[in-house]
Amino acid sequence: MSTTLQLSTSSVGKHPLNFYESPSWFTTELLRHVKLSGVIGEPCVGHGAIASLLRVWPYIESIWTNDIDSDKPADYHYDATLPESWDELPACDWICTNPPYSVYASPIIKNAFKKARVGVVAFLLTSFLEPCDDRADFLEQHPPSLVLTLPRFCFRKDKTGSRWATDNITISCFVWDKRATSQRLVIRSKSQIIGFYKNPERAISQQRAEGIVGAIAHGKFSTNYFIR
Repeated sequence: MSTTLQLSTSSVGKHPLNFYESPSWFTTELLRHVKLSGVIGEPCVGHGAIASLLRVWPYIESIWTNDIDSDKPADYHYDATLPESWDELPACDWICTNPPYSVYASPIIKNAFKKARVGVVAFLLTSFLEPCDDRADFLEQHPPSLVLTLPRFCFRKDKTGSRWATDNITISCFVWDKRATSQRLVIRSKSQIIGFYKNPERAISQQRAEGIVGAIAHGKFSTNYFIR
C-alpha cells in the first residue's frame, strides 16, 4: 500500500485528500450517454457514490475499487497518481471515477487511460481541457471523445459555513472511448437531468437513484449513445 499523496488540509473549506462525494446524478446522467459494460475500475472510490450505482447497472460484469485513504472501504489502497500502483490493480474495460482535482487529476487520468481496455470516464473541472504543462501532450494525443458539461453542484459550504457554495468552474464528465473516431460536446441543464439536486442536503435517496439507473437500463428515459 502506498500513501505518498499528501494534501494540505489547513485551508478553510478544503476536505482532507480533496475528497468530495459525487452526487448521484453525475452517475445516472453519465449512463444516459455512455453504455458502460464489462469490468469497471474505480481508483478513487471514496464512500462508493459512483460504484454503488454502477453495481446495479445490468451491463457491468464486475467492479474493483481503490482509494488511497485506508479508512475508505475499498478493495485496494494504492496511490493512483503513481504508475507502479496500477500494476497491482486488476485488468478492466473501463475506468470510471471522480478523482481529486488540482495537480493530482492529470497523473491519475494518464494512468487510467493506459490501464483501461476500452476507455475512461472521469468527472473533472471543465478547465481540465486547458493544455497545461502536466497534460498538454496527453490531451493533444488523446482528446476526449465526449465532454458532457454539467450544471454546478455545491460540494461544500462557504468559508463562513452559512451557505452552500459552488466552485468557480463547473464539472464536466470527460470520456475517452478508445473506439471513437470523433469528438462530441454535450451541454446538460439541470432541467434535463433526472434526479437533479443542488447540494448534499437535498440529495435524493439511494433507493431512488438506483431506481433511475434501472429505468435508464430498461429504456424508460431517453439515451444518447454514440457507440453502442
